[in-house]
Amino acid sequence: MSKRVIYWICQVLGWGLYTLFLIGMMALFGGEGYITSSSLILQGIIYVSLILFSHLFKLHIQRSNWLELKLGKLIPRALVGTLVTAIVTQVFIHLIIYLIFPLSGISGFSWSGFIGYVFNIYIVLILWASIYFIIKFMEKNRKSELEKLALKSALQEAELMILKNQVNPHFLFNALNNIRSLILIEPEKARKMVTHISDLLRYSIQFNASEKVALKEEIEIVKDYLQLESIQFQERLSYTFNISPETLKVQIPPMAIQLLVENAIKHGLSTQKDGGQILVSTSLIENYLLIEVKNSGQLRSSQKREGIGLKNLVERMKILFGTFAEFKLENSSNQMVSATLKIPTS
Repeated sequence: MSKRVIYWICQVLGWGLYTLFLIGMMALFGGEGYITSSSLILQGIIYVSLILFSHLFKLHIQRSNWLELKLGKLIPRALVGTLVTAIVTQVFIHLIIYLIFPLSGISGFSWSGFIGYVFNIYIVLILWASIYFIIKFMEKNRKSELEKLALKSALQEAELMILKNQVNPHFLFNALNNIRSLILIEPEKARKMVTHISDLLRYSIQFNASEKVALKEEIEIVKDYLQLESIQFQERLSYTFNISPETLKVQIPPMAIQLLVENAIKHGLSTQKDGGQILVSTSLIENYLLIEVKNSGQLRSSQKREGIGLKNLVERMKILFGTFAEFKLENSSNQMVSATLKIPTS
């Protein structure tokens, strides 16, 4: 049902109830004999007149943009507007019942009666206008909130796409550097690296189209990435996965674990002469997924640990999960550094 139809239903029912109220007052104070055909016609004329002029008043409100005014300017206009509408309505009614279509059995014209009728309709119109303005302001506020939410969502989506577009070139740069270093001296290993990087790029393309992926898919691509890196590091890199089965279907931001592993290799293992090991583990704790990537080494305050990929991951986490997600980077022991993601599952 459209707003226009609802408006007219409210108009008809509202003024209809007011007219019935007047008829009831006539019967209560004047007795049943006071209700005649002329008095009923009079109430019908009042009923139609109130619908007509209240609607014209509404059109004036809309065309004059009163709904855009602040209360300090709106209230005086509303009070004057309802008074003018009440006077015009009564003038119209009196012209009909005394000049155009004279009714028998009704009292003659008097200024005191005219002023009393104007005051009566004025009070009712103030009530009508108050209800109308309250409804319109509620609709306006609701529309404003929806527009703010839509704008916020659009900004977050745009920001997320910017962060994604920053991650891909960053990853490609590192992978191509690895291939370049091997393509002349060990072409067979370089060929294997190209195979692994093709899988990674395929996943990267899917990554741009998705906000979240199943953890199982992410683990598979992390394995490809580690195989890619192990060709370069050889025996200097060892890795272990400890993935809880119930976490495999949990949705996570794509490239999340891969970026943690990449960061661990770039800023941890690659700086150590003998390399080291990486441990990737996942578990469910209450309503959170816990992802932990440990690597050999130590995190020092003077060491610039976070690259663009890790910073972008943190930003994506904020966009997708707000304050419910957590990221922590710390020394977990004298020999290991731990990067932990805590992601809500519901």
